[in-house]
Amino acid sequence: MKTIVVGYDGHETAERALDRAIVEARTRHARLVVVAVLELPLNPEGPQNFGTLDDSPARMIPLVEPAELQPVLEAARAKVDAAGVEADYAWAAGEPADAIVGEARNRDAGLIVVGKHHGGLLGRVFGTDVAAEIERAAGRDVLVVP
Repeated sequence: MKTIVVGYDGHETAERALDRAIVEARTRHARLVVVAVLELPLNPEGPQNFGTLDDSPARMIPLVEPAELQPVLEAARAKVDAAGVEADYAWAAGEPADAIVGEARNRDAGLIVVGKHHGGLLGRVFGTDVAAEIERAAGRDVLVVP
């Protein structure tokens, strides 16, 4: 395995997942990829021609790192740098599970590490258990850190 992807949002469970991913990267001599996701109801990389009345082609607006994710990625970078592990940092907008699995596929990662958020019954009913969604969709090893 050459690459490990870790989902990171700055919460306590994500901190534990990042700590574990750092250990795994050291142990396996793997490169770490830290992924932060900004949840959005619409895919910002899709067509952006909402409400047009003609056949004009969709305009694509270049995506830039959202300001909300900058402190999240900076915190992850500080922790990873202090541990002396090589890492890449990526961000995505959309559904967290889709974004993390997509990044793992794009990087041909052998392992995804995520924190287990303790959602209640409603979270499970409405599909907000990101770790479970990643486990279902990943097609590779997933380590869920409690």
